[in-house]
Amino acid sequence: MENEKTILVVDDEEDIRQILSSFLQKEGYECLVAASGEKALTLLKDNDIDLVILDIMMPEMDGFEVLEKLRNDTKTERIPVIMLTGVEGKSKVKEALDKGVTYYITKPFETIDLASKIRVALSEELK
Repeated sequence: MENEKTILVVDDEEDIRQILSSFLQKEGYECLVAASGEKALTLLKDNDIDLVILDIMMPEMDGFEVLEKLRNDTKTERIPVIMLTGVEGKSKVKEALDKGVTYYITKPFETIDLASKIRVALSEELK
């Protein structure tokens, strides 16, 4: 597929990484996966990533720490980030949005909702 976009999925749960990877590939995206924040940052440094799907609750480095590092690096500061997490609550949503998240989706999630937010986030990235 020409003009294929690359999406990085960052989640410590293997089943979530597999589900999202399979879904994204069916949607026509190239997908990279990371089980930790450190691995995600390495992949971001070494690849051209168009969008990140990021969990909050991860060992060692949580999603907010990853997001902060993304936003403080000129190479990654403009990459759209969708937080996909089991963490609910207005305070967490506000914190995520204040730190530069494009969308905040809670688990369990509908793939159609995720797909539409990905399309919008990627189209906004082009502007």
